Amino acid sequence: MERFCFNPQTLSYQKIELSQRQKFLRFLVFLGLSLSISTAFLFFRDQHMQSPQIENLEVTQQKITYELNLMNRDFEHYKSTLNQVAFNDDNIYRVYFGVQPWSIRSVGVGGSQKYSWLQQHKYADLLRETYLNIDQIERKLVMQSTSFDEVIALAWTKEEWMAARPAIQPIGMKDLVRFGSSFGTRMHPILKVVRPHEGIDLTAPRGTNIYATADGEVLQAGYRAGGFGKKVLLDHGYGYRTLYGHCDEILVEAGQQVKRGEVIARVGSTGLSKSPHLHYEVHVNGRPVDPINYYANDLSAKEFEHMIDMLSNADPSFDIN
Repeated sequence: MERFCFNPQTLSYQKIELSQRQKFLRFLVFLGLSLSISTAFLFFRDQHMQSPQIENLEVTQQKITYELNLMNRDFEHYKSTLNQVAFNDDNIYRVYFGVQPWSIRSVGVGGSQKYSWLQQHKYADLLRETYLNIDQIERKLVMQSTSFDEVIALAWTKEEWMAARPAIQPIGMKDLVRFGSSFGTRMHPILKVVRPHEGIDLTAPRGTNIYATADGEVLQAGYRAGGFGKKVLLDHGYGYRTLYGHCDEILVEAGQQVKRGEVIARVGSTGLSKSPHLHYEVHVNGRPVDPINYYANDLSAKEFEHMIDMLSNADPSFDIN
């Protein structure tokens, strides 16, 4: 577009001629203004005039985050259910089979950097929670499955396990005179200090039969140092062992297989003992347990009541071991 200016000297309009530099500067100004207006328009459009594609993406994103939150809520329910299954496993199934609770349930899921790669995502915290829940449930399922494999194996060998579990009294009720020290801690009758007592003491006349309380193999039979005098140690398998101390006569030998109810020894007072009695212990997986819990399976209700009455009148100062 041509431009003119009035010349008062000639009283006429004269055409304005721009130099190349002025034209270039005007072009730069025009270009700058155009870019500024275009940028402002695009910014306004992105902020206030979203395209249908972007709107669809945001709707989809909202649906995904909603579903992830629902999944995490369900995961908490699943973990609670698995915890209940684990509780039943440890306190019902494993108690029934006489084995220890599963000890490796609380295995971790990795270090704090395991999910660091999620930091680049917009919903990093939500994604991290979801992955963590999945890992925890996966590990709980693996641990529980392994535990159930062991319980199932015990179920298949139930007959053998039942035969190996101490389940009868080592001295018949008709021969039992009284209970001495029970299982637990007691004041030592000689040393006058509190010491653990890992079995029960059963008073009976010298020569009274002592019975194997479960099927097993004789590990030791004879006199041993340590205060029990002549003793018999049986290994029943499945983690069970029983000990019979202060015997007068041993009727079995090491390596011999015995059956539940078989006479293995006779009551005596050998070792550190004040009078004839049997010191009887039950060990499960190397840990001493109260033999009374493995003692009364073959008692009638009347005999069991009589045994409880005798326990209430037990004499903890009866013997040394």
